[in-house]
Amino acid sequence: MCFATRRWFSLQLGCMILINLVNADFEFQKGVLASISPGITEDIDLQCWKACSLTLIDLKELKIEHNVDAFWNFMLFLQKSQRPGHYNLFLNTAQDFWDMYVDCLLSRSHGMGRRQVMPPKYNFPQKITGGNLNVYVRE
Repeated sequence: MCFATRRWFSLQLGCMILINLVNADFEFQKGVLASISPGITEDIDLQCWKACSLTLIDLKELKIEHNVDAFWNFMLFLQKSQRPGHYNLFLNTAQDFWDMYVDCLLSRSHGMGRRQVMPPKYNFPQKITGGNLNVYVRE
């Protein structure tokens, strides 16, 4: 009698687990872009956020409205899509956005932008005197 009761309980438990697995949503494994915590929105530089979003629409030649909300709705669509190609596009676009956003933040915080190393116009040696030493440096 105890064996039959245990067996019946195991069957019911197994059926409940199976039903829950069928209805389960495993999309959380793809990332947490949609669930931005409320505290993080205060730290976002909206000017850089908007500029980078609109620039990516132009650079990637996306066929969506030219506004920030449309871009992020499109990104959410790509993130939640079941097609692997959509998710790969999401990852590439998100990485491009992040690179642009960090560059924008750095340029705004330093006030000088990303420095470019320019070759000198003329390659003449320059004399630097240090004490008794005469040192010639090529710039």
